[in-house]
Amino acid sequence: MPAKDKFLKKQYNLLLLVIIFFIILFSTNTIAEQVDSKVINYIKNLNFFSSKFIQSNGTSLEEGNIYIKDARIRLDYLSPDRTLLISKKKGVYINHELKEQSFFSTEKNIVRLFYDIFLDYSFFSSFVFKENNKEIVFEKKIIIDSKVTNLKIFFENKPLLLRKIIAKTENELISISFSEHNYNNAFDESLFSFVPMYLD
Repeated sequence: MPAKDKFLKKQYNLLLLVIIFFIILFSTNTIAEQVDSKVINYIKNLNFFSSKFIQSNGTSLEEGNIYIKDARIRLDYLSPDRTLLISKKKGVYINHELKEQSFFSTEKNIVRLFYDIFLDYSFFSSFVFKENNKEIVFEKKIIIDSKVTNLKIFFENKPLLLRKIIAKTENELISISFSEHNYNNAFDESLFSFVPMYLD
């Protein structure tokens, strides 16, 4: 085979490899963009949302309800009777049995994860994810208050539903599962109010 033909064949093979590489890269990016877009649209539609949840730390279980409206999240725990209300910058913990409440900043608090997951539309774009017919699993290491937290978020794939959040640090594991999803609820404004309920 003449040298010119060998050179042309090498050029052709190289060009073919480059084309295949870009097709794979473009396909991967397109799939990632589709999943991101699907999840972002799902999160955006969680205004006026509620569901039941079960929270576990590995040794005990707690049940309650979560409510979302206008960039605020409310978690009502059933036993003991208490409430956690979260916005982007502040939160309040209310113990209804003791009629006590305390305000706190969410900036460097693990409860900020609730805000990020449910109300920060760009939060999932920096995650690594795995998808199959049954579920989409997002995974990321994040640092909260100097602690490395391994975060996993599970969505049922068809239809798309948030099913579970797992946050694991070196010494702690918290798992929250969601069921009975409700959309387009009509909430009373007072449900998300930061006005103190119990005055000294």
